[in-house]
Amino acid sequence: MGIIRVNINNRELTAQEGTTILKIALDNGIDIPNLCYDSRLKPYGACGVCVVEIDGIPKLQRACSTIAADGMIIKTDTARTLAARKVAFELLASDHRGDCRPPCVNACPAHTDCQGYVGLIANGQYEEAIKLVKDVIALPASLGRVCPHPCETACRRQNVDDPIAIAELKRFLGDVDINNGVFVPAVKKSTGKKVAVVGAGPAGVSCAYFLAMEGHQVVIYEAMPHPGGMLRYGIPEYRLPKDILDTEIDVLTKMGVELKYNVKLGEDVSVAYLNKAYDAVFVAIGAWASSSIGCTGQDMEGVLGGIDFLRKATQSEPIYMGNKVIVIGGGNTAMDVARTAVRLGAESVQLLYRRTRDEMPAEEIEIEEAEEEGVQFNFLVAPIEITGDGTRANAIRCQKMKLGEPDASGRRKPEPIEGEEITFDADLIVSAIGQKVDASAIQELTQTKKGTIVVNDGTFETNIEGVFAGGEAATGPKIAVEAVAQGKNAAKVINGYLNGVIIPVANPCFIIQEDLCKKDFDHVEKQNREHPVVVVPDKRKLSFSPIAETFSEEKALKEASRCLECGCHDYFECKLVNYIDKYKIDTKKISGEKHKRREEQTHPFIVRNADKCILCGQCIRACEEFIGVGAIGLEKRGFDSKVIPEFNLPLNESSCISCGQCVDVCPTGACMENEAVKKQVPVDFENVNSVCNYCGVGCNLVLQTKGDLVFKSVPDRSKEEGLLCVKGRFGINYINDESRIKTPVVTRNGSSLEVTLKEALTLTAKNLQLIKGQYGKDSVAILASPRFTNEEAFIMKKVANSLDTSFVGSMAYNDVSGMEAVLGCNASTNSYEELNSTDLIVSVGNIDENHPVMAVKIKYAAQNKGKLVSIAESKTRMEEYADLSIKPYNSTEFLKSFIKALFDGGYVNEAEVSNKAKNLENLKNYVKDAKDCGEAAKLAKMYGEAKKAIIVADDDMVTSDAYKLLADAAVITGKIGKAHSGIIVVRSSSNAQGFIDMGIKVPGKEILEQIKAGKIKAAVIIGEDPIGADYINAEILKKLEFVATFDMFMTNTALASNVVVPMGSFAESEGTITRSDRKIQKITTAIAPVNGSTVFDNLSQFGKYLDVNIASLSEAAEKLSAEIPEYAGLAVAEVEDKDIYVPNSTANTYGVQVLYTDGFNKEDKKAVLSLPENDKIFVDKKIYDSVQMKFNAYLKANGLK
Repeated sequence: MGIIRVNINNRELTAQEGTTILKIALDNGIDIPNLCYDSRLKPYGACGVCVVEIDGIPKLQRACSTIAADGMIIKTDTARTLAARKVAFELLASDHRGDCRPPCVNACPAHTDCQGYVGLIANGQYEEAIKLVKDVIALPASLGRVCPHPCETACRRQNVDDPIAIAELKRFLGDVDINNGVFVPAVKKSTGKKVAVVGAGPAGVSCAYFLAMEGHQVVIYEAMPHPGGMLRYGIPEYRLPKDILDTEIDVLTKMGVELKYNVKLGEDVSVAYLNKAYDAVFVAIGAWASSSIGCTGQDMEGVLGGIDFLRKATQSEPIYMGNKVIVIGGGNTAMDVARTAVRLGAESVQLLYRRTRDEMPAEEIEIEEAEEEGVQFNFLVAPIEITGDGTRANAIRCQKMKLGEPDASGRRKPEPIEGEEITFDADLIVSAIGQKVDASAIQELTQTKKGTIVVNDGTFETNIEGVFAGGEAATGPKIAVEAVAQGKNAAKVINGYLNGVIIPVANPCFIIQEDLCKKDFDHVEKQNREHPVVVVPDKRKLSFSPIAETFSEEKALKEASRCLECGCHDYFECKLVNYIDKYKIDTKKISGEKHKRREEQTHPFIVRNADKCILCGQCIRACEEFIGVGAIGLEKRGFDSKVIPEFNLPLNESSCISCGQCVDVCPTGACMENEAVKKQVPVDFENVNSVCNYCGVGCNLVLQTKGDLVFKSVPDRSKEEGLLCVKGRFGINYINDESRIKTPVVTRNGSSLEVTLKEALTLTAKNLQLIKGQYGKDSVAILASPRFTNEEAFIMKKVANSLDTSFVGSMAYNDVSGMEAVLGCNASTNSYEELNSTDLIVSVGNIDENHPVMAVKIKYAAQNKGKLVSIAESKTRMEEYADLSIKPYNSTEFLKSFIKALFDGGYVNEAEVSNKAKNLENLKNYVKDAKDCGEAAKLAKMYGEAKKAIIVADDDMVTSDAYKLLADAAVITGKIGKAHSGIIVVRSSSNAQGFIDMGIKVPGKEILEQIKAGKIKAAVIIGEDPIGADYINAEILKKLEFVATFDMFMTNTALASNVVVPMGSFAESEGTITRSDRKIQKITTAIAPVNGSTVFDNLSQFGKYLDVNIASLSEAAEKLSAEIPEYAGLAVAEVEDKDIYVPNSTANTYGVQVLYTDGFNKEDKKAVLSLPENDKIFVDKKIYDSVQMKFNAYLKANGLK
């Protein structure tokens, strides 16, 4: 193909002919929105959001399906394209049912991720939950105690029973944080910028907290002697202990924030001074003045404002109360005043409210607890006059009221009952009907009629440049979390200002469900809400001690588990919500019929929601075009189109192979995975690149983690095809499995005892040394699963050497290597990449089922260039794409016929082969009597005529004798020892090739025969479960004098062992593995080891007790490189952080992709053609690895393929 030139947005670009506009744009970093595009799939053009303008073409064109032509001039973001995209997004949103964010998050003024931290609590991840809360809230323990929790008011759980106790869970987290040593957020490098914050209340503290995180130097000026604002002086001690508040605010000082007390703005320091001394100023002075009652006598001695009363009580100032206290108001402040008065010893506390109890704005729990403590409520009374004895107020005269029509607040308006009054005697009257801002001392800042500071909406800017204001100073009295939100948002704007740009804070655009009712939750099981333990009234009213206990861990876990998980689990990955916010889409602009279809969830891994589907078709196309299965399709047409499994079967009963590609390509939450945790939580994950730990294909993946849990495994789209099979995609639950062994176990005389790791390892080493000393060479065996790293395998082999045993191998090996017998090396001869350049691929075995990703590689390579032959014992999906499908009788007789046909067809240059191989004549005689077979002849013709051919063999099933004959065929036809021709052995385990290279290669059955014969007296079994696999019974292991099992789970083999040592998962490991085509890839640590030590640590320590001293991974890599010639370049490659092939060297760290280019791995460099006795081509696949066994059992239990 030729090169074309196009111009996109005035950038001159080049591309290959036949490339779409969208691909050219994306390849060059030019963003064009798209929802139905995947570079691996054919263009579809469904979503209509990628439209662009092309000079000379009047209509907008879809970039995903328009092939670029030479000389095209393209504009991506014009008025026309933006308008068209907005309409497209509005239409998509109009029938997209769901909640991008849950109601609790939307209702919280600070948009705290309630669903996120509640879910993390349910999973036992308190540290991660604390961090998530502190991304938004600086004072979780304090706010958890006092917040009136609008999040709970919005909670949809109340459609089932009661809302989630979100505030109590926040309090629980805050207390866990304090008790474990307060989490201090990371602070960025100093910017050199200084910010003054006026006021140490919720808004000021919040603003300072987030500015400090950005690396700015922050100084807080506070008028009072201590920080906290209304949290300290307006909230009684029994609700919020001040030591809790102080501990949380102290985090600011640890972040570098300086606090100056008893400094009042307008008196001790001016706005002008601060504006000159600092790069920015944030004014958050709060609302400290009490609202007036509005009746005569209100200024009399004996009348106090609610805030003044609470402040005096907090500061232990004298308050004359007498015996009778009247409190006016119906909000939480009024409750605090009344209950404080009770604790200060008032004999009678009466509360006056002009409406009824139903209209009281106070929280119901506050009202109930006030009643329990003896506060008397008088409803439908409004003050007319306060009277006194000339020196002090002693009574309040009130008008009786009735409720009329609702007012602007939605509450029924109180109206006077003509001629009806009532008088209450009082020694103290406290007005708690509201607060207001007193900014009279800072007149340079423009103020409203209500005394609040005027600020620009969304930017917090005042009339003075560089001076910002927020919290109650700007909004008037609000709940504390509103002030916290103001402070956080102001910090964001101020940070932008300090960096040269002011970006207004705006609420993101979301899709919200507003038509749900109780019927929609009929399927949810009722579960009682947890309540904190509250001190009995008669006791609690006697002091200011806390009245309620923080949730216990048990209660917190139960309560968190009640969350309905309303918010979309795909929020952090959803492309649609990102575009809706980016393009500021009004999601309610286009209204009309909206689907409401409950989806029955039958698949254990995949969750489907048709009401979030935008009909992009990616899932269908990926399943059909890419994977080649076609398990899903569209039913109906137009508005009612819906993606369904074939024949409308449940997905788990369809032909779905559970690879998860539908999930990976879905741009919304219509197709999602069940995470590998108890509680599904949409959070922003840490992404760690690693390699699948199941079969030897070595698929690249990304482990998505949060704290100490692995939530997801997704394909690494940056490498190769970006594919995983069911094992790599969903086989990670075992990592978080609570049944993992966490402590070593020693069994003596039928009794098991938990011991330390050191005790277990020293006991194992001592017993092995004793047996070696008593019985000599080869009296000890090591059986290990090839799922461990090269570095770990290297230590295992060193341990075997120390124990003087040659019996070190794995149950994963069916037999001795047939490849090695012929070629001199048990390894693939070519790389995966070469499949795309060969003329013919011969697939041997059930690769499609055992190694699905390799099957996709083969399928694509064959479709793009070459031909495909499938040889299998039974029907496989591979034959659907094969040019020739063969299901021979399971005997090597077929392969002998194949070789005979190669000779008969003239495809063997005998003179040339004689120079490269031995036994040619013997081979010719060996096959001469083979029965002629039409299929063998067809195969020979295709293989013989192909200039280049690669055989891909399934090591799970292909026998040693079959390998010998396949290698014979490759040698005699010259289709080996050169690029694009050879044999690829697809291994059963992730590092089987690496284990072979490390010298761990004795077939397990040979070791077991030696155990039965009584030659082997002790065994170390690592990660394998031969008893659980029904290969042997426990009686065989009883022949051994000592057995140690190293594993993650208490397997049947572990139960029959003397010592059991816990091991880690690949997510906790680091090192390298060698995949089936000899490419070395890196395993990266994703989470901290669950047991406190890694597999390498355990093996290193074990080796130390047997005089094998390898203390670190780097030391292992160095020694491995020095001692194993084929890995000589490993240590260098690790430093350079790159993948390499085996063999490699210090001079060639990239390694060799093609083996035998200069002869075979024999002394004379000649292959030794093999003449095996008649045997089977295939054997049944058998799994011995404990992790694979566990996952296979799960698949079987759920009826999955």
